[in-house]
Amino acid sequence: MAESKEETDKKGGYTYWKRDIDDAHLLPDTRPQKIDGATQQDVKDVKDSVGSSWNSAGTWEEKDMSVPARAELEKILTDESFALLDEGGNKVQGFNATVTGDSQAYHIRGRSRLGYEFKVKLSWKGSFGGKEVSGELDIQDLDSSDLDGFDVRPKPKNADSKSAAEALKKGARPAVKKAAEMLSQRLLARSG
Repeated sequence: MAESKEETDKKGGYTYWKRDIDDAHLLPDTRPQKIDGATQQDVKDVKDSVGSSWNSAGTWEEKDMSVPARAELEKILTDESFALLDEGGNKVQGFNATVTGDSQAYHIRGRSRLGYEFKVKLSWKGSFGGKEVSGELDIQDLDSSDLDGFDVRPKPKNADSKSAAEALKKGARPAVKKAAEMLSQRLLARSG
C-alpha cells in the first residue's frame, strides 16, 4: 500500500538527507568555501603536475601536455645556443619552428614519462663551406617511443645550400634527438 503525501511529509520525505534532525549541528559544514590566497602560480603548479596528490600508490595516470610540449620544443629548436649542425667551422641553426601533434604525460608506478608524436617544420640558416646557407627541414614522425626511427628531410633554398642540406640529413639527427630528450627533462622537471 502506497503512503499518502501527508505521511511522507511527516517522515521527512523521500530525501532523508535533507530532513531536519536534532543533531544536525554535529555534521560538518558542507557549503562551498572561497579559497583565499591562492596565487596564479599555485594554480599553475597544480595544473602542470603529472601525478595527482591522491595517487600515493602510483597507479596509471595520464594528462594532455600537447600545448606546453609543442611550445617548449619550438623554443628548444630555435634557441641561439642550439645548433642543428656544428662541426668543422660549419654551423647551422633553426630559427623558425612549427610543431604539430599530441603529447601526454604519464605517471606510471611512481615514475613520470612524456610521450609524444610530433611533426616538425623548421627553417634553418647558417654557414657551411664558407657560404651562407638556408632552407627548410621536415620531420614527419618524431615519436617518443622510437627516437632513432625518424627521418630528417632538409630542403635547400638555393644551390649554395645543397651541400648543407646533405650534411643535415645525418648531422641533424643527433641534435633533434637531444632536443627531444631536453623536452622530456624540462617538462617533467616542471611537473614533478
